[in-house]
Amino acid sequence: MITKEVLHRSGAAKHSHYYGDQVDDYYSRDGQAAIWQGKGAEMLGASGVVDTKRFHAMLRGEFGHGVNAGNSIRHDSQARSGLDLTISAPKSVSLQALIGGDERIILAHDRAVERALAYAEQHFAQSRQTIRGKSQVENTSNLIISKFRHETARATDNSPPDPQLHTHAVILNLTQRQDGSWAALNNDLLVQSRPLLDSIYMAELCKELTAIGYDLRFEKSHIELAHISREQIEHFSKRSTQMNQRLADAGMDGRTASHAQRQFAVLATRKPKTQEFTRDQLQADWTTQARDIGIDFQSNLHASKERAKDLASINHHSPEPEARQRIADAAMIWAIKHLAERETVMSQSALLSHALRHGEGAVSAEQLRQSLSRLVARNELVARAFHYRSSSNHEAKPRTRQAWAQELVQLRGITQEIALQQVDKAIDVGRLTPTEPLFATQTALRSERNIVSMMNAGRDKVAPVLARDQLQAELTDTTLTPGQRSAIELMLSGQDQVVGVQGLAGTGKSFALQETKALLEARGYRMIALAPYGSQVANLRQDGIEANTVASMTTATETERLDSKLGEKTVVVIDEAGVIPVREMQKLLHRLQPSGARIVLLGDTGQTKAVEAGRAFALLQEQGMKTALMGDIQRQKSDTLKQAVELAAVGKASASLKVLEDHVVQIDDRITKRDDGTQIRDSSPRYEAIAREYVNLSDTAQANTLIVTGTNHSRQTLNQRVHELRGLSGKGRPYRLLTRHDTTRAERRCAKYYTIGDIVQPERDYKNGMKRGQLYKVVECNRATDRLIVLPLRPDPGQEAQPIEVIPKTMSTLSVYHQHTAEVSVGDMVRVTRNNAELDLANGERYEVLGIAEDSVTIAANGRAVTLSADQPLHLDHAYATTAHSAQGLTCDRVFYNAESFSRTTAQDTYYVSISRERHEVTVFTDNATSLPKAVNRKAYKGLAHDLLATRNKAKSHTLDHTKPEKQHAELEI
Repeated sequence: MITKEVLHRSGAAKHSHYYGDQVDDYYSRDGQAAIWQGKGAEMLGASGVVDTKRFHAMLRGEFGHGVNAGNSIRHDSQARSGLDLTISAPKSVSLQALIGGDERIILAHDRAVERALAYAEQHFAQSRQTIRGKSQVENTSNLIISKFRHETARATDNSPPDPQLHTHAVILNLTQRQDGSWAALNNDLLVQSRPLLDSIYMAELCKELTAIGYDLRFEKSHIELAHISREQIEHFSKRSTQMNQRLADAGMDGRTASHAQRQFAVLATRKPKTQEFTRDQLQADWTTQARDIGIDFQSNLHASKERAKDLASINHHSPEPEARQRIADAAMIWAIKHLAERETVMSQSALLSHALRHGEGAVSAEQLRQSLSRLVARNELVARAFHYRSSSNHEAKPRTRQAWAQELVQLRGITQEIALQQVDKAIDVGRLTPTEPLFATQTALRSERNIVSMMNAGRDKVAPVLARDQLQAELTDTTLTPGQRSAIELMLSGQDQVVGVQGLAGTGKSFALQETKALLEARGYRMIALAPYGSQVANLRQDGIEANTVASMTTATETERLDSKLGEKTVVVIDEAGVIPVREMQKLLHRLQPSGARIVLLGDTGQTKAVEAGRAFALLQEQGMKTALMGDIQRQKSDTLKQAVELAAVGKASASLKVLEDHVVQIDDRITKRDDGTQIRDSSPRYEAIAREYVNLSDTAQANTLIVTGTNHSRQTLNQRVHELRGLSGKGRPYRLLTRHDTTRAERRCAKYYTIGDIVQPERDYKNGMKRGQLYKVVECNRATDRLIVLPLRPDPGQEAQPIEVIPKTMSTLSVYHQHTAEVSVGDMVRVTRNNAELDLANGERYEVLGIAEDSVTIAANGRAVTLSADQPLHLDHAYATTAHSAQGLTCDRVFYNAESFSRTTAQDTYYVSISRERHEVTVFTDNATSLPKAVNRKAYKGLAHDLLATRNKAKSHTLDHTKPEKQHAELEI
């Protein structure tokens, strides 16, 4: 992990003392704990061990060697002196190195850090100068870096700190330009590229650790040593004893408690820091802790050294360049498949990051760049035309070279040739700088073109159900809003087979569908609805509409059943079309269009987007699909709330928030910073306030109140706290619950992305003996053979569980879950987290717990009770809080919205969904009311391959809006 901190001159003395203080670090004696790196440092004669006095002088802006940076560097106390990029080793690596005493790991970390920083210097070092009022950026490829390796993450309380191997790479605010002058460093690319640098560090560390004989496992975006378990890593905490006692006091087991339960225990046991520890004391404490939790450092150290000898004898000849390039090509193709599942438009840095991770240190970033270039040259990837950004005006939109030239032609009345010359000069001197390359797959482009083609093919192809004047007469005396009337007219009187209804939140889409259904049935037609989620299907059925999930279209039974109902006298409504990805929309239209049925896409492009790639509903609207707008918001019964939702619906989130300012409650987070750069954010005061506000409501009011939040972590924490404050803690039973492991198909097809203890559930029967819907526990992951070994959680009666070998790359329909234990009590509100056709349970439905037993849980809603067998983990979760994605489509009386200004999940679409669920009341809880307007204005971009092609067309036909000359002049500072 790489964290950042900007350093200022006022802190030069403090920083010099802190970074250079390695007196208690065991491995500082190796002479590599504080060293210089970078071509810029070499130019200034700074090499080898860092001289603390000179480092201090440089932080003050005194570089020596006659360096004069002129006006490009400020000289006051608040001037920027440098950037600290703190590169931290994975926790298990720190444990084996610092407690297990493997000095080879220290060297492996140092080498990985050095190579990541060398890449940063080559690709991301830039200067910034202002000349005659215009900012200029130049690639310099030289940095002045002072590296300080530290070994502890000092605690913030009385407990001994954790071992944490990390390096502070202080990049000083100076770089040399091509003309030999020195200028201030432009940090932008360095900061933006941290994920890529982190991937380079992890890839290099992976290569080094493998070479010295360690077996690894993958956890999300980082690696860990395979012989140190996740439980041991989490247990090795300075507050583990107090935390486990806190859990025990609440009737929970620290070994099986959920993340949310453990987090509350951590916060409850935090104390002020009043004591320092010597390294000898730390070493003794660490050794005791490690022994107590069963980490065997020495036998694994010995085994790694023996394995390293074997590897050295096998790998004394490195692979040929062509073979290494083939490995790089395969890693890049995997990264494309992995990223393209969720996002159509992929950045170069994201592709490099994930390919490096997948390559396990066997490939370099440069080899991967070559792979990417060849894929573009072979036309297997769509590449966006080069775009350039103004160095002086960061608000100006990036555009192509031709588009910048076209603006100059329009504004200054010059020829295209002269304009291009001026643009090229601006690029050469750094007044225009290139943006990051973006790519999409040809497969994505074909899919997008395919759904547009099917929509166009259906124009004027169906006969109206009712003539327009006849339908208008039918609707004369109804209570329909203008938007509802418009939607019904398009659905019944239009002649296009595929049409859309853009229905804003709370505009009465359900009522419009019920009216449409009645009109259809009166004339011998049939309405069928399809929706992405089970809870949405349940709502449609409650409204009297025949409905099923979109996913059911792929099952043979439902396909046959649907085929018998389709025809020219059928109207198929695809509800919540805005969350259906391009891939799924292509399947739907391909299945439905040949039947001659009318197809209605009903959704809202402003609400949350599809989890998978593409914005199909928006694309069809952009490409001319006839669409009715339902914009008459009715749900909110307060004028203030209605105005706020109306503004949010048209993308004016910050203005909407201003309307709600009397409904915003700020409760500050407690923030502490560890010495390895990790920021610890404690949001528990806000979570506590939300939970208490909720439980202070009557039971009836609670049942009609939603807590909406952005992340699964905050959702789990809020759910746990409500459970406790409702007085249910200690009154229930611990049950094994399942949480979906957020993986892509590309990851699920590789054994290394599974973890021992994962629960696997096949979606079909397989020849190896795995049965559809049954649960299996992963007990072995073999990276070398790309195999898993699983055991059935519920073997056939009278038989012992037999291990089954799984080859993930041959099994495309596996669902993967994490298992955790949580208390469920009578009176708890829970939600179902997976469809269960046998019990007629829909994913997302909320139920009250009526009864608990050792082997079962009984839940009920709307007068219906269901008993779930607890002899294996349950697809259940507490349901007091929900994410914005899960809240879409729900309606309630009151919303408590946890809007975290620092979270990437806070954006225009999630804000809009969150504040539009309620009829009567909304309260926005935030950590920072000043920063929140900027956060909610952030657009959640769901890219299309069409977007990349559109930029080429716009470059040719760009026109200038002469009504805004001041803004245009500001953008054209080139």
